[in-house]
Amino acid sequence: MRRIVVCLLLVLTAWGAAGAAAQDESPEALYKAVEGYPAEQRAEMRAQGKIPTRDDMENIERGQKELASRSAAKLASRTGLKGLDLFYLGALYNYAEKKKEALEAMRLFLADKEAAKGTAAQLARNVVVVYGAQNKMLEEAEAARLAYLANEPKTPGQLLRNEYELGLGYLKAKQFDRAAERAAEAFKLAKELGRREPRREQMIFNAGALLAEAYSGLKKKDESLATVVELFQLALEMPSASLYRMTVSRFRDKADEAERAIVARASERRASPPELTAADWLGDDPLTLEDLRGKVVLIDFWYEWCGPCLRAFPTLRDLQRRYGEKGFTVIGLTDLNGTLGGSGKSREEKLEFLRRFRAGNKLSYPIAVAESGADNLSKYGVSAFPTAVLIDRRGAVRFISVGVSEAEAMRLTEMVEKLVKEPAQ
Repeated sequence: MRRIVVCLLLVLTAWGAAGAAAQDESPEALYKAVEGYPAEQRAEMRAQGKIPTRDDMENIERGQKELASRSAAKLASRTGLKGLDLFYLGALYNYAEKKKEALEAMRLFLADKEAAKGTAAQLARNVVVVYGAQNKMLEEAEAARLAYLANEPKTPGQLLRNEYELGLGYLKAKQFDRAAERAAEAFKLAKELGRREPRREQMIFNAGALLAEAYSGLKKKDESLATVVELFQLALEMPSASLYRMTVSRFRDKADEAERAIVARASERRASPPELTAADWLGDDPLTLEDLRGKVVLIDFWYEWCGPCLRAFPTLRDLQRRYGEKGFTVIGLTDLNGTLGGSGKSREEKLEFLRRFRAGNKLSYPIAVAESGADNLSKYGVSAFPTAVLIDRRGAVRFISVGVSEAEAMRLTEMVEKLVKEPAQ
């Protein structure tokens, strides 16, 4: 009986200590726990030998949001918050996507001129710009933007977000001149982002589309079209199938005009698309894009489990048959990691499967096989299959086709016909 009482006292003592620790947890500690939550969860998964999937990442994001909401509620219940405590409260609300509460907390923090300095103050100003612009408080958002520009440190991401959100806010308010001014700056900043910047293509597209719309609101049709043409050309020059797909989906009615404008500049363009990384060529001699300079090259990104990819094969076989002797070649591109859905087959078993698959589908053109999708997909911004990247004789990407349909096959064929007629120099 005595042992039971002692154990119960120990448990109660532990509970009391944990409760006291939670109660004494500082605002900074609450914020740091939320900020570091994704990295902590990913590290835990890696320690267990797991590779986070897309679903895992979504669950981690959801868990961070829920933790932020609980932590914000805990901190908001305390009295006498001031200085950096208000910043941490606003940051927690921001992670929890409680925009109204985040905006109010950051306003209170910035009102304290002694505490509102450095990185924390800049993040607070960024929140005020973004949420102010989204809630039609454009004067307040503009003032916060100017204060952000006048202070340090500044980050490319925050600068871009400030310009874009204000541009969008002005557009919704039909203040098209100011929308164009902010959107033009956002587009410039987006184009300056490094290749490794997450969601780079999406940010370039968002800013460019906003600028084109602002010019349309100003009845500046030439400037609007020029912006759309630039989006198409950026997609080809990066190259990025994702950016091309977003642009053609949003501006399908301007695709032909953009193509004509790009063709008119073709003689001025020189490019070196990323070289392909291949672990095997399924019996073919290894090729490089540099070796193929002077030919029209179509790179077909595919997987054997992709139904649309299989439906594209007849078009590719026909193109190879019709134009192969005119300086045209298809290069099929897949990878071992994605073959057979990533099953547990050995490397040689996968290669043998792909050889049989190639013969069964009568693919007479060269097939390159990378070790993993990461070797090539990111180089060309490929996120959907099949994707066809068409390179002209000068080595410039001239057209990108995503998906398969009768209209898409017709457009691809038209472009191949056009490019094989162009001179190499």
